Amino acid sequence: MKRNLSGCLRNQKGITLLEVMISMLILGFGVLGLAPMLVVSMFGNSYSNQVTVADAIALDRFEEIETWPLVSPIPYTQTVNTVQNIFTRQTQIDDSSSDASIPAGVYRIEVTVTWTDQQEVPRSVSYFSYKAKPY
Repeated sequence: MKRNLSGCLRNQKGITLLEVMISMLILGFGVLGLAPMLVVSMFGNSYSNQVTVADAIALDRFEEIETWPLVSPIPYTQTVNTVQNIFTRQTQIDDSSSDASIPAGVYRIEVTVTWTDQQEVPRSVSYFSYKAKPY
């Protein structure tokens, strides 16, 4: 009663239902493992989009201030609450008369953009720059 190996292999015509179910189970666990990564990726993309928009809002303000020949009164403060209906932009301009840590002959410009993200977490970005005073 010796079995022929080639005869056993010839009798197998395909895969069984049990093998298919096991492979589907393994595939399902693999896909479930990727789901949290997709959620984190979507949140990261949303957050980076908001930071990019906040950067553009701050840069726009810096470019606008660069065209001003003179800033008056010092200290200058302005808050805009409806930038794209999400962001709040605050602009603060000081010089050596209002802050002794600022060198003479320049303005220090600070632009802060704040918003609340989709998770209701308050976020903000702040940028500083200096502008030479006209003589």
